[in-house]
Amino acid sequence: MIVEYALYFIVTTLLSTIFAIAGLGSAVALVPSLNIVGLSFDLARVSGLFVNSITTITTSILNLKKQLFDIKFVAPLVLSSVIFAYIGAKISLMIDVEIVKTVFGTTLLIIASMILFFKAPKNQSGEHSKAILVFAGSIGGFFSGFLGIGGGSIISPILLLFGYDIKKIAIGISFVIPFSSIVAFGSYASVIELDYILLAIVGVGAYIGGMIGNYLLHFKISSKTIKKILAIALYIIAVKMLFL
Repeated sequence: MIVEYALYFIVTTLLSTIFAIAGLGSAVALVPSLNIVGLSFDLARVSGLFVNSITTITTSILNLKKQLFDIKFVAPLVLSSVIFAYIGAKISLMIDVEIVKTVFGTTLLIIASMILFFKAPKNQSGEHSKAILVFAGSIGGFFSGFLGIGGGSIISPILLLFGYDIKKIAIGISFVIPFSSIVAFGSYASVIELDYILLAIVGVGAYIGGMIGNYLLHFKISSKTIKKILAIALYIIAVKMLFL
């Protein structure tokens, strides 16, 4: 079992490092990767949600201290994402795992394509509509619970499509992900026997990876290059889940 734990630690640290350099959450790749190397899909999803909660709570606290909290922007996202994260988790537990994996693989293909080809609108607006925020939060929250990912990779492109400022999105999502992740984590934890050693290992791995990734940012690694690597990695994982 020690070998398996070591493997999970290495995978978590590596992915967390790479995704931290790109400024993205690692759970979208961590969940399928942990499953591929031998962890059950349910425990992989729980681990991904746990990692999201731990890593983004710190960011949220820092943003609060810097007084970057915009309640009119964040509240609709948080409320809708929390409700639909719970719904997504409950529905996921009632559906065959292979179907969930197919949905996950398809979602990875879409996210990878967005990372590679999507460009934010030039005329970004500071205005925000509650309906758009609720819509984005609901979709992101549902996928957070259903797949065990943070939801940020879903919410971000939706808001970008509607012209929201990318910095505002990044700050807002840092407050959203902990809430939706904790709710979804609780939903899974209520019916799945948790492996607390595993959670500790992936938590430490994610923290170390995040620190290393943040350090490497100072070497001015091209974000375009990293995003291409991430997209290719997601394509490979998606193909593995869908066809192999």
